[in-house]
This record gives sequence, structure tokens and C-alpha cells, in this order.
Amino acid sequence: MTIAPSDLARASAAPVLATGGLRTLDLTTSDATIDLAAGAYEAHNGGSALAVLSLTEVTTALPPATGVAERLGALVVPAGGVGAFAIDAPTTLHAKILTGTGTLYLHRKAAL
Repeated sequence: MTIAPSDLARASAAPVLATGGLRTLDLTTSDATIDLAAGAYEAHNGGSALAVLSLTEVTTALPPATGVAERLGALVVPAGGVGAFAIDAPTTLHAKILTGTGTLYLHRKAAL
């Protein structure tokens, strides 16, 4: 199932509802995983370094080196920052922090 851009925009702009959820994932410099339900998410990086997230692969080789082909389904979230993503089927999220440790707070704002 493909998410229509208009549906994704509405879900991302929506406030967290009583039917939404909150998960946490402890991060280190090694790949960590968590299984997520379909939905529109905000990922809050509670750590003090850049976090790398991937919906498609382990984060061992992320972020990619300069000039390397793009990596699909990957994003970075700055320390103290927020990244948004949406998944239309249950998915395993992979994540790591570049230095030290931290916590990734995953807010499921809406089911898709």
C-alpha cells in the first residue's frame, strides 16, 4: 500500500491522539532495532550526538561516505532534534547514535 502525499501531510501535522503511542529505544554506537506498527512517527533524539535511523537496513554503514550512492529509507536526527517518517506496514526500525549513548523517543501520531 502506498501512502498518498496528502494523507502523510495530514498525519504529520496532526497532534498526538489518545490512539497514538510512545516507544523508546536505547541507542549506542551499535545497531539497535525496534518493531513498529504502521503509522506516522516523530523520532525525538534525546542523546547528545547525531542519531542515524533506517527503515530498510542495519545502520552499520550509515551515514554513507561522501560520494557514495544514496541509502534508501535512512534519515539523521540531530542531538535534541526531531525527525519524521511514515510507514504503511509493520517495519523494523534500525538506529544508532554516532558517539556515546542516548534514547530515541518514538511518537506514533496516527495510524495509516
